[in-house]
Amino acid sequence: MRATKTASGVYLHYVDGYIQELGVDSERVFRDAGVDYPNDVTSNERVPLSQLAAVIEHAQLQTKVPDFALQLGKRIPLMAHGNLGVAMLACKDFCTLLRLSEKFSQLALSSVHLSVTDQENTMALQLRIETGYPVLDTAVIDAILGSLVETFRRLSDEDIQPKCVSLRMKKPNHYQHYEGLLQCPVEFGASENVLLFSKKQLSLPIQTADTIGGARLVERCQEDLRKIELSSPFITRITQIVSSHLASSPTVTFVAAEMELSERTLRRRLAEEQLNFRELIKGIRHQRACYLLRETDYRIEKITQELGYKETANFRRAFKEHEGVSPRTWRRLMKD
Repeated sequence: MRATKTASGVYLHYVDGYIQELGVDSERVFRDAGVDYPNDVTSNERVPLSQLAAVIEHAQLQTKVPDFALQLGKRIPLMAHGNLGVAMLACKDFCTLLRLSEKFSQLALSSVHLSVTDQENTMALQLRIETGYPVLDTAVIDAILGSLVETFRRLSDEDIQPKCVSLRMKKPNHYQHYEGLLQCPVEFGASENVLLFSKKQLSLPIQTADTIGGARLVERCQEDLRKIELSSPFITRITQIVSSHLASSPTVTFVAAEMELSERTLRRRLAEEQLNFRELIKGIRHQRACYLLRETDYRIEKITQELGYKETANFRRAFKEHEGVSPRTWRRLMKD
C-alpha cells in the first residue's frame, strides 16, 4: 500500500502568483499541467506532489526563467507555512528556527527531511528530498535556499549568509544565480545537500521572538503533524516511524509505543495487511539501501550503519537476497 505524497495546498497559490508576476498566462500553465486552477484550494488542504511537480515543470518551461524556484522561494513568506511559519517567527534565534524546521518539515511538504548537526563553531543543515519527481526535488531545494536567504534577511539586522553550500545537482548553466543569491562558495555535484553556517551568526536574536507564544505554537505544530499522520494509511505511518529510526533497529515494541498501540494490536493490524513486522523492516531497509547506493557516495560501511545492521556482511547478504548481486556491484550497474 502506497500513500499519496502531499504538500500544503497554499504553495499552488504562490506558484500561480509568481507566474502572473512574470506576465505569463497562469491558467494556461495549470491547464497544460493537467491541474485544476487553485481558486478553491485553501491553505489547510493537502495536494498530491504529482500535481505540484507537473505545475512546476510547466511553469519553468513557459516562463523560461532558469532560476524560477529560487525566486519563488523568496516570495513565499513564513506565514504561508501555517502554524509552523508563525512558530518560526516566534523563535528566539536562528539556531532554534532551524531546529524547529528539522522537526516539522513534513508539515510543509512530505518527503522533505531536514537534519541539523552541531559542530564546534558551525551548524550544518542537510536537506534530503525524496518526492519521487526529479524536477520537484530540484525545485524544492531551490525554493528552500531562496526562502532561507529571504527569511534571514527579514528577521535580523545582521547579514546572515552560509559559509559554504554543497548541492548534489549537476552544475547548471545558471550557476551564477546560486552564487549571487547565497553570497558564498557553492559546490555542485556533491554527495549531499548541505548548508554550513557560523554558529555565532545563527545565535543572533530574531526580531519577532516570542518565547511564551512560541511554546503554544509548537504544540499546534505537533497537533498538525499528528493529523497528517492519522490521515495516512496504516502501513505508511509505520514506514515513516521505522524510516526515521532505522539506524537504531526499531523493535515492534518501540513502533507500537510510537503509534500508541499495544504490541498485540500492531501485530494484528499487520496481519490484516498480510504482512509481518520482520518482513516490513526488511523491505524498508532495502528501499533505503537502494536510495543510498544510487543517490549518495557513502561507503558501504556507512550505509550499513544507516540501515541499522550490526555487521557489513549482514547487509551484503540481505541485499543480495533481493537483487542477486552485491551492493557494490548494484551501485556500479546503476551508474553505468
